[in-house]
Amino acid sequence: MCNSKRYVIFYLVYYITIPMKSLAEFIQQKRENAGLSISGLANKANIKIEILEDIEAGKELFLSVTQRQQLARVLKVSPKELKEYERSYEFQEISDDVIDNLKKQILNHKTDLKCPMCGEPLITRIAKMYDLEDNLVLQPKAHCVKCVFQIKE
Repeated sequence: MCNSKRYVIFYLVYYITIPMKSLAEFIQQKRENAGLSISGLANKANIKIEILEDIEAGKELFLSVTQRQQLARVLKVSPKELKEYERSYEFQEISDDVIDNLKKQILNHKTDLKCPMCGEPLITRIAKMYDLEDNLVLQPKAHCVKCVFQIKE
């Protein structure tokens, strides 16, 4: 028998966990860990693929209660954990004068309007509706690209 020394080498692997900063990153990582494509997740969660694409692209910062529950079930996380990654916000009271001014500007087809809550661009449109007497009614609509502000009367 030879007296050769046997060396046992232990490799320690350290996983550096970088905290995820966004809902998009969290959902994408959980989806990939589950071995799902974006269309696979859409099918299992019964959510339109376009909505999931917007979420993973960072365009959607909030989930509806139903979406949160469906995604949590498929990704095997709690709805509360998903909610933690949604963008936090504070409600601010916007004066009626500011809202009325924005509505007038939308009806006058002004572009480059800014959100009164956060200063980011507003997505605007004019909804064409008809009243009971078949008269055309133009309704200004707007929502912010970053926060929860919206005009939707």
